[in-house]
Amino acid sequence: MKNKFTRESLANTDDAHSGKLVDIQQQLDELQQNGMTAMDIRTVLFNKMLDVYQVPRDHFLRDSETPERIDDPTIVTRLKQLGFSKKSRQQLH
Repeated sequence: MKNKFTRESLANTDDAHSGKLVDIQQQLDELQQNGMTAMDIRTVLFNKMLDVYQVPRDHFLRDSETPERIDDPTIVTRLKQLGFSKKSRQQLH
């Protein structure tokens, strides 16, 4: 059991130091140093999620207040109830 915990912790640590995540963290740090607040970043991420679910630019969800927790599963449920779905992740060759 002790070894299992250690392996899982190392995997999480490795993920946190992977190249893409380090790059994203550096970009977020730069945005904050240039005056963007955490709440601004949350709003941008929420709108990116709406992009993923193909919500039109003029839809009322984009004008509504950004939810406190953008990882709340009820948001996805509501999007699906409204008829939105994720974009397919097909790669172009």
